[in-house]
Amino acid sequence: MIILGILIIKLVFGYEIDVNTFSNYLDVQIKHIHFEWLLNMEKKQINATTKYQFQVIGESINKICLDMKDLTIYQIYMSNGIIVKHTVDYPYADSDQGQRLNILLNREYKRDEFVILSIKYSIDSRSESISFMNKSQTSTKVMPYLFTQCEDAYCRSLAPLQDTPAIKQTYSATVIQKNIEATDVFMSAEESQEQFWIENHPQIDPNFTWKYKYFIQKIPIPSYLIAIVAGNLQKTPTSNGGRTFLISEPDKINEYKEELKDMEQFLQAIEQYIGSYTWGTYTIVILPPSFPYGGMENPLLTFASPTIMTKTGSGLYVAIHEMAHSWFGNTLTCVNWANMWINEGFTVFLERKASLYYYQEPDDIKLNAIIGNATMYSDILDLGSHSNFTSLHPDTTGINPQLSITEIPYEKGFQFLTFLEGIIGAEDFKFMLRSYLTTYQYKSIDQQEFQLFLLRYLYQQQVDNYSTKRYQILEYWDSWIYQPGLPPIILDFSTNKLIETQQYTISYIIAKGNQPDNYAEYFNFYPSQKKIFLEELFKKAQNKELELNVIEQIDKDLQLTIENDYELKFRWFKAILTAGDKTRFTQIAEFLGQVGTCEISCPVYKALNELDHEFAVQTFTTHYEFYHQIIRNSIQSILEKNHQIIK
Repeated sequence: MIILGILIIKLVFGYEIDVNTFSNYLDVQIKHIHFEWLLNMEKKQINATTKYQFQVIGESINKICLDMKDLTIYQIYMSNGIIVKHTVDYPYADSDQGQRLNILLNREYKRDEFVILSIKYSIDSRSESISFMNKSQTSTKVMPYLFTQCEDAYCRSLAPLQDTPAIKQTYSATVIQKNIEATDVFMSAEESQEQFWIENHPQIDPNFTWKYKYFIQKIPIPSYLIAIVAGNLQKTPTSNGGRTFLISEPDKINEYKEELKDMEQFLQAIEQYIGSYTWGTYTIVILPPSFPYGGMENPLLTFASPTIMTKTGSGLYVAIHEMAHSWFGNTLTCVNWANMWINEGFTVFLERKASLYYYQEPDDIKLNAIIGNATMYSDILDLGSHSNFTSLHPDTTGINPQLSITEIPYEKGFQFLTFLEGIIGAEDFKFMLRSYLTTYQYKSIDQQEFQLFLLRYLYQQQVDNYSTKRYQILEYWDSWIYQPGLPPIILDFSTNKLIETQQYTISYIIAKGNQPDNYAEYFNFYPSQKKIFLEELFKKAQNKELELNVIEQIDKDLQLTIENDYELKFRWFKAILTAGDKTRFTQIAEFLGQVGTCEISCPVYKALNELDHEFAVQTFTTHYEFYHQIIRNSIQSILEKNHQIIK
């Protein structure tokens, strides 16, 4: 029935609809937005006026509906100054997806007409898209800090928008801030020398100077890629070539620059596989540690957690992944969150292809696929193998799509593409992807459109054994997309390095708390091997095979409790907590107060909660103000599972 419903929708609208927007985007669509934001970072407020250019797509309209959440709307008026009425309602009263803003237009507008209007509103600390940070929460501790996180459906708390990946628009912005609150501000757009229209000039104040900055994004992007960061910030090139840049607080910038010195080479490695980078420059912002994700691919302004800065280069796969989004996700986008794998699965595939080009280590790539598969399997177990969230096409009707986001669209999507590549052949698949990007550049599509393109491309290219390959592609297509649980085809990523790492793990287990002869091999492992070792320890802990004296010996030999690499450290803590080790609670609580990245903190909270619920709640309460709202919600869900959380 699900597939039949999707097909009916496609016949009517061309692509699947987005069930997570309240906007009437099938009737009218935003073409351009101009933001005017006056930042008050100390008070955690933004006064805003946003000007919209809409185009009527349907036959006619007399109202425009937009997504919003926890915004204060003051006034809406047309370009000729006429004030129009508006109402706000809650399509899903029991959901946290926000409200619908209904704008009643001054007349009926016909197909292809443009509607120009402006909305005056304000944003405050309730906004889920903005993190307002106090001076004490920053590294330099001299200014407050502000950053946004809009994926997947949080941009509606930044501005009233058609908050759906189906709609792409250009945007411009005027940002006004106090010189005592931010040395600089950046957006997911180019800095502009043109001074855009400003409706409200702030009053002169002798205690500070107002600073103005202007931005323009000429490439249409979906609303979730609108981003801003402000604070005590500095920007510097990362390497020769003039394309790659770094932004961070000044005290960290030289350290980060050294670790990111190969960013231009990363970009070239991706281009070698997929084709030219079309966005001009590429800038990465290393945010404060409360950023809830490893990275976020905002165009021209990738956000990244400082957890990727390990001083060993082991975290740079995150930088490559976010860079790869410039092709998949930013240039070619999923039409709704049910098709998120079209963003993430393709990006993981490209990330690993580029990493192979750059590092020339096939075993390392296979090991990373194994690690990803293990994380996906854990998510499937948590959700339940029959949950539709474990498919590549989750149904998010009536709920926040964030609840469906796991490693599944990343890793099952990657495996599906690897499966297709195995049928088509590596070279043909590469050139198919290049053509796919060219065909749908700056557009949003669904998985059915990808299937149609793939088969059409293979036919037009007259590939060998077309009929056989077409049959093999279609035979399992619906199972890959709609079937919950594990992939329908199990792919082989085995390598001798995996066997070597598993044997190393066993050597510690059978040593029964003594030092094994081969303990020093760890220091020559790939970063991926070290992760595999720790995941193997976690499995041993789950099977009650990891004894406390073994934990003590491993830590004595490998110093994992004081490890600088967060990707290793969280796996170590997850394993020892699962084994029942309570002797490192102090270090674990300290660790959880240093990193707000969900994929690192949440597995540790889960293991801690299962071992000692009260201490887990106490730790969460202690660090509550440090965490971003997104990770607060995730941790609270963990703590509430099988317990009554202490409020």
